[in-house]
Amino acid sequence: MTKSVQAYILMDIELGKTDTVVDKLRTIDEAIRVSITTGIFDVIVLVEVPDLEALYDITVHKIHTIPGIKQTTTAVIEKMME
Repeated sequence: MTKSVQAYILMDIELGKTDTVVDKLRTIDEAIRVSITTGIFDVIVLVEVPDLEALYDITVHKIHTIPGIKQTTTAVIEKMME
């Protein structure tokens, strides 16, 4: 059985940059779902990667380099209930 790591990456976006950021996030293959939300976070992305090293790589090299993202918080999913 192949295990993978899923995580929610919660983002604070600069005013007026949401559409541009979402367009760039949607090009990331590991992004399963990109959601625009209300409240503390503006955008939440669900990613699935093979391991924590890959999560680091996606976060640091693909997401943190997108202009318009002010801050991120990553929550690794320990257990998913359906």
